[in-house]
Amino acid sequence: MIGFSKKIDMKASLRRGLYQEVILMMAFIEQQNYQLENYTTKFSDMLMNGGRGVSSNEYSDRVSVSNISNGQYDLEATFKQDLPNYVRKSQVLMLWAMLEDTLGYIVRELSSQKNISFRGKKRNESIFIHYLKWLEKIDDRKLTSEPSVHFLNSNVRKVRNSLVHGSTLTVLHEGYEVTDTGIIISAKYVWEICMSIDCLARQL
Repeated sequence: MIGFSKKIDMKASLRRGLYQEVILMMAFIEQQNYQLENYTTKFSDMLMNGGRGVSSNEYSDRVSVSNISNGQYDLEATFKQDLPNYVRKSQVLMLWAMLEDTLGYIVRELSSQKNISFRGKKRNESIFIHYLKWLEKIDDRKLTSEPSVHFLNSNVRKVRNSLVHGSTLTVLHEGYEVTDTGIIISAKYVWEICMSIDCLARQL
């Protein structure tokens, strides 16, 4: 289980575990976005007037930000466009890691409490779907047909795999753009992932 000091709470109310974790993640992401917006808004002024990590040479036009110089990169594009995209990519990965880790903890604990065993993961079956089918056996009800599950498994999981493994992304969504240099993730897409996990959590 992820060490966000929620393990004790999850043992007391196991099925609320995923809901507790996604609420934390949403708060983390919201605060990240506030800080990122503040940074990018002020970045141009920092280049002109100096700021933390910004250095310049009074005898030339050379400016650097944390040792990245304007002779190497377009600093405006790098820190106002590329940086936010890297942050949003990391948010997608963070959410997916939390989802799999928390679901795994929940199904293992429930199985232990109810003395239920489950088959091993099938070849080419995602660990996400494996955990949900395990939970379906525990509860004797369907979860994998939920719209939130379809979006998470058929879209978000593939985006995550593309980000981690560099595999070609073949699924389309208005929340991101696939370019020659990679995937450009929107804040709206990250929030849709949060809402889908929240929706699933309420079904547990």
